[in-house]
Amino acid sequence: MRTVTAEDIYKFQWPSKPTISPDGQHVVYEKTVVRKKTDDYETQLWLADAQGQTRRVLTSTGTRNIYPVWSPDGRTIAFLSNRAFGMQLWLLSLDGGEARQVTRFRHGISSIVWAPDGKTVYGIVPVAQGASIEVYDAEVTAKEANERIDQENRQWVNGPKRFDRLYYKLDAAGLQKAFVRQIVAVDTETGMHTQITDGPYDISEPTVSPTGQHIAFIANPNQNEQQAFGGNIYRVAIDGGDVELLYSGLRVSYLSYSPDAKKLAFVANNIDHREMFVLPAGGGEPIGLSKDFPDTLTDLAFTDMRSLRYTPVPQWSEDSRYVFALSTRQGKSDIVRFSTEDDNSPAVTVIGGERTIFHFSFDGKGTAAIAYSTVQHPGKAAVVKLSQAEEVVRKSRSPKEAFSTEYEALFPENEVRLDDCNDELLTELQVSLPEAFSYTSEDGWQIQGFVLKPANYVEGKKYPVLLDIHGGPHSMFGYTYFHQMQLFAAKGYAVVYTNPRGSSGFGAEFTHAVHGDYGGKDMADILNGLDEAARRYDFIDKDRAAINGLSYGGFMVNWLVTHTDRFFAAVSEGCISNWVSMYGTSDIGPDFMEVEFLGKTDMESLWKFSPLAYVQNVKTPLLLLHSDDDLRCPLEQAEQFYTYIKKQGGEVELLRMPNSSHGLLQIGVPSLRQARLEAMVDFVHAHLPAHKEEPSLA
Repeated sequence: MRTVTAEDIYKFQWPSKPTISPDGQHVVYEKTVVRKKTDDYETQLWLADAQGQTRRVLTSTGTRNIYPVWSPDGRTIAFLSNRAFGMQLWLLSLDGGEARQVTRFRHGISSIVWAPDGKTVYGIVPVAQGASIEVYDAEVTAKEANERIDQENRQWVNGPKRFDRLYYKLDAAGLQKAFVRQIVAVDTETGMHTQITDGPYDISEPTVSPTGQHIAFIANPNQNEQQAFGGNIYRVAIDGGDVELLYSGLRVSYLSYSPDAKKLAFVANNIDHREMFVLPAGGGEPIGLSKDFPDTLTDLAFTDMRSLRYTPVPQWSEDSRYVFALSTRQGKSDIVRFSTEDDNSPAVTVIGGERTIFHFSFDGKGTAAIAYSTVQHPGKAAVVKLSQAEEVVRKSRSPKEAFSTEYEALFPENEVRLDDCNDELLTELQVSLPEAFSYTSEDGWQIQGFVLKPANYVEGKKYPVLLDIHGGPHSMFGYTYFHQMQLFAAKGYAVVYTNPRGSSGFGAEFTHAVHGDYGGKDMADILNGLDEAARRYDFIDKDRAAINGLSYGGFMVNWLVTHTDRFFAAVSEGCISNWVSMYGTSDIGPDFMEVEFLGKTDMESLWKFSPLAYVQNVKTPLLLLHSDDDLRCPLEQAEQFYTYIKKQGGEVELLRMPNSSHGLLQIGVPSLRQARLEAMVDFVHAHLPAHKEEPSLA
């Protein structure tokens, strides 16, 4: 076996969005691979039977075939594809034949969902303000449409752009055109469409009542919060008409009807902690299902192994008694079940163990399809039969309570594998296994940490260490494969990574503790973690420690190099150096920062938390790695830090990645992802202090 390389990025396969058929007998899922010749990605749909006996590819045309949705009778799969006329709705019958294109919208369609009668598909279509939905005429060919799309894109890029909204750009999507996203109904036989909503604001997460009478959705009517996180719940009759407000309060993110059509389940963001609620279908007071639940909802694991990432909406048992959702817990992402009938019934984990589940679907009876990663495997798709005997009650914990470091096996044990993604590659690779530990930090709080041994570890030998800091800050490191860390381990480094306060999955108090204290106790948690790891593991050479981090991690790297000289090298990626300019230049600036700094966003307060204010203290060799098209933490953040360090004679380099967003780590151009990894390793290794047991770059 061999150690991993940066070039292995071309060999990974990423399964996603396993979607189970209504009868629980089949699963359709996405598989994304790298196309090395064209330096991009391709996603095709695959179909497997729930017993894991057969699998076959369903699509082969187009490079982006995504978002599969089963028809109510389980005979047809609706999906989105870019094979002609941009991203359009296609239907594939399991009775045989080729996929059939249904729509020709000028600006594409997304978020598709079937009507209960199986004759209509609803979706979201961009509409120019004050105009009607545009479609390509029947005589326009796919080639002509592609030429028009290319021409319009060039005109948009090269032309002047005028905005009147606070949030007018979005990382990875770019500057936003003057469209509003509205609900459209599409007849699956004729392709004829009807626009259902016609409001001045964007709509998301449409869900159709099982009675077929209403569509509920999420929207934010305040145009100055259009790309703020979440919104209110509304509904509209399927034939259009007046929109009815059902709920406004906490910001709602994910939404679904119960099978009996009497309730809506939704996830709402309580500051930075996500909770589960149910609402009467006609509106009223929501009931909190997770008020005693210790963890946050959705998968918030931080990794470089997510190509297409979706958060599934709350999913129901067929009797409407239970709601299932993804949950983030102490480095793991589980599936949990909430009772909608008994407020005192505790939430239970029904599928869990040492892994991060990043998508699932449930047939309502007892079978779930899941996609997940472990520390040894980038991604698998599987079917699991739920069993009451395997339920685990989720209990609250005090921040001072130590974490269990005992191995937790995957459960239930009756899992059926559907795919073979990455299996052949992993037979070649030597994957290092992390060890979890719990340590005491400020205020007596217990913090979770991990240590990854160097590949080809030799007992008694001392190794340099890389301290890695996750983004967010409200995400978490955990039980998932992380290629970047494996690469450093392959190069002879121990890797230490922690979940300091502010991380998700450790309770609301823990998540909120970073607010108004960036660079305070969170920094102490990180440094204490490195010290504790060096104390526990004698192979770690604490005198040869480097540091790296992305996004919030980039902020923390910048903060650390202005407050300590203990690291021999630092890599700050997609960073923040100046909160004052970040407020006005980030795509989420005002909304995000008002929360994170407790509303204290005056210049004096923001400057106090800005690494740039202390730039004169930087002595550590620093690589600033930043994407040119990063709109989340704009390039100017790295440029400011670079310029001031360079001016004062410091050792600093700026590596700019072209045609890349803040998501370069996960969705960037493959060759640039490889270049990024190699640059990080090379920079750190070039500054490694001499040692008789210095690792080799070979």
